[in-house]
Amino acid sequence: MPFDVEDFARAALVRILPRSRYRLAAQTDSRFSNFAGNTVRIAYRQQGATPAFLLFSGPGQNPQSAAMAAAAWAEANWRPNAIQRKVRPGVVVVHVAPGNQLTPAGPVAAAVVPSAVWTVDSATGKVETVGSPPGSPATSELRRSASSLMRGEAAPTLGELDLAEKGVMQLRSVAMPGFWRAALSVLLFVFALRYGIGGVFSLMALPLLITSGSAGLISYVSQEFIYVLLLAGILLGAGILFNFRNMAFRVPGFSSAVPATRNVTWGAYFAAMITLAVVVDGVIPATLHRNPTGSTAQYQHVTATTNDDGTDTYVLVGGDLTVDLSGWPSSEWPGVTFKTSNPSVLSMEAPPATGSLTGGKPIAKFLANQTGTARVEAASTDGRYTYLLRVNVFSASTPGP
Repeated sequence: MPFDVEDFARAALVRILPRSRYRLAAQTDSRFSNFAGNTVRIAYRQQGATPAFLLFSGPGQNPQSAAMAAAAWAEANWRPNAIQRKVRPGVVVVHVAPGNQLTPAGPVAAAVVPSAVWTVDSATGKVETVGSPPGSPATSELRRSASSLMRGEAAPTLGELDLAEKGVMQLRSVAMPGFWRAALSVLLFVFALRYGIGGVFSLMALPLLITSGSAGLISYVSQEFIYVLLLAGILLGAGILFNFRNMAFRVPGFSSAVPATRNVTWGAYFAAMITLAVVVDGVIPATLHRNPTGSTAQYQHVTATTNDDGTDTYVLVGGDLTVDLSGWPSSEWPGVTFKTSNPSVLSMEAPPATGSLTGGKPIAKFLANQTGTARVEAASTDGRYTYLLRVNVFSASTPGP
């Protein structure tokens, strides 16, 4: 169902005004008389580092001329000052007309500030948004508006548009006090260092765990999922804190006009982040320690090979661990040395198999003495080949998998 430029402008602006902090200007506003004749609706945003015009042109109007005139006004009037040191204005003109009357979409090369013409085919609803000047609204809002009008939905009334603008002018104290802002900044920084870096390192080890069939794989995958949630929470908090792309005024709850609602939302955010941190630092490691996987019988006599390099394994107290490095080239077998980082937990029963110094296979056996953690390290004589295995020794009295 075809629509006209006024219907489309109202449908788009009723959502863009409160979300992107634009305001409406009358077509008779003397400030904008140079381009008002080539527009049907004028919206503008003058606060912040990216002030912008959002203009709507219809059939028979010249969106290119409107863009150049608006750009000249923006360049002359939106200048840096003592409060706003850097200003990057932008102009977007949305041309709404039947396809055969549309101006080609794209940046306006002759404009003195970044400007672009976006087009909307009023007969088919096709939207083209080429170019993204500073302060541009979300292109998804234009597509959503075109789709709704093509489905036959009624355009918002002038009253609804007026209400949307009043929502922009309504004073909302979404900014938090300086102390809480500083505290949140420190918390997000700590979370980013701890869980962002930790997540990257554990993600790098995940392929080894999968290929080696290491114990506790499900727990490790769960841990990775929680790391992803933590990272998403960190990005959300930072985006709202620093108002990235106007998130402080757009995200439900955090942007509420009611202080109590904002406080509850921030409280829930902190609670969720802390809960995830406790799970990833406390619950999952405890599960890995208690429940390596499978019955305890299989941890009585454990064998590790070169494929287990860099991974974890589990051994029952009183059991033994055999490390077989015969997967290394036979030329490296002579003189391979083994050692354990914690002999009280895991001690070597005997040096590598008899004859290893003269070409025998590099195989060592270790005894699990008490609960704890130890590392088994090995290296060839020339140092070209090394081996590292983390060994978790657990007691049969610990609840099994």
